[in-house]
Amino acid sequence: MNIDTLNRRAALGLMGAGVAATALPPLSLAAATAQPWLATPAQVAAERMLLELLKDPELKRIQGEIRAKLADSPRAKNIPDAMATLDGAIAQWTNSLIFAELMKDTARPGFLWATDDTPRDWLGHHLGGVGTSGDNPDNIYRTAGIEGGGRYEILGQYHPDSRPTQLLIEIHGVDLAQPSTMMTPTAKGGGKAPDPQASSQINQDALVVDAQGRFRITVGGEPSGPNHLAIPPAGFVSVGVRDVLSDWKQRAAGLTINRLDRVDAPAFGLEQARALVHRDLPGYIDFWSNFPNIWFGGLAPNTISKPQQRPGGWGFVAGINYHLAADEAQVITLDPGGSRYTGFQINDPWMIAPDARARQVCLNGSQVTPNADGTVTYVIAASDPGAANWLDTTGYHDGLAILRWQAIPPGLKGDGLIREFKVVKLSELAAIKGLPRVTPAERRARVAARKADYETRVR
Repeated sequence: MNIDTLNRRAALGLMGAGVAATALPPLSLAAATAQPWLATPAQVAAERMLLELLKDPELKRIQGEIRAKLADSPRAKNIPDAMATLDGAIAQWTNSLIFAELMKDTARPGFLWATDDTPRDWLGHHLGGVGTSGDNPDNIYRTAGIEGGGRYEILGQYHPDSRPTQLLIEIHGVDLAQPSTMMTPTAKGGGKAPDPQASSQINQDALVVDAQGRFRITVGGEPSGPNHLAIPPAGFVSVGVRDVLSDWKQRAAGLTINRLDRVDAPAFGLEQARALVHRDLPGYIDFWSNFPNIWFGGLAPNTISKPQQRPGGWGFVAGINYHLAADEAQVITLDPGGSRYTGFQINDPWMIAPDARARQVCLNGSQVTPNADGTVTYVIAASDPGAANWLDTTGYHDGLAILRWQAIPPGLKGDGLIREFKVVKLSELAAIKGLPRVTPAERRARVAARKADYETRVR
């Protein structure tokens, strides 16, 4: 029995009742961890349906049409690495849309681990990467679909071994399968304005949790406990969760969501999802394939944006467009600014992240070697220059990188977080005083540790 089943049983005594977090029924942690922590029944069912849908001949035909269109786009024509990574991007976007469609059963919702660009092998099958754009390898993203005006509860349990550095739960009155309704194209990472569709959010600092690491959040209707999220009065609503890991040994919170105002609704299954995927895939990929062109207003090659504050004030984000010859590197020095989480990741020209298990394509605060003054100097290059904080472009020369500061101290400003940004020849790196370096043996050990630490997510 896993945590989803246990929490659903616990919920039977809580339906419609104003129960505080400290009154939650006992939960057997041993039973809850008997199988992968994130392998809820909803997750298992969704992944099996996704793998079945990928066999669909009509879906393959639609993907072929999309590929031909994108192969003729300026990005694919002008950036050789974009053409080389196109098939992988289409596969990731397809998986992402399928998960978005499988969230449409708002009468029987479930949190789905529906975004992770790194493939996973678990539950007796292989699931390819599931991405849209700039998805953070340090996040465990989960989403549930609910109905505006309904009443729900989220039951949570922090893992007995560890907690994420940041847990953020957000309400968005949008359909993720229709990304043009989710935000203005520049809003994701642009920081120009809060998402007008976001009605409420809660993070780990505001969450009331009992002594055993359990919590209950009411969603919609009137608050009936210390934790509450308001939702729009009608329409499809997404409940998005980010468990932010500053160390890959940290574990996500166990979550389940239950509808409290029971409604009669027709069954939603494979055929309903298939029809929606056929309808929505072209527009979905149109949006995300164009996103790199407008991200942060459109970054020119070898430029960096200023840090922009995230809606709700929970962090800062900045972007880089790298365009490097084989003998060149970008050198970037950042100030963590007292943030409990920092992250730096590489993406291909379509903003899809490479396999974070196999290569050093991202680094968080637990994976870097800082400078003597506490700043961190990163080096982006296609080949290993021996710099400790090298970001591996996996042999490609063009792409986009994302810099993040989260769980930030009060009053932190974006000014001064980026100390240095420059393009140099690889031969010039040896002259940079104080640049942390590693030996080939140390690099191999660091990369090997990445896979072992990442696998924590599928246990």
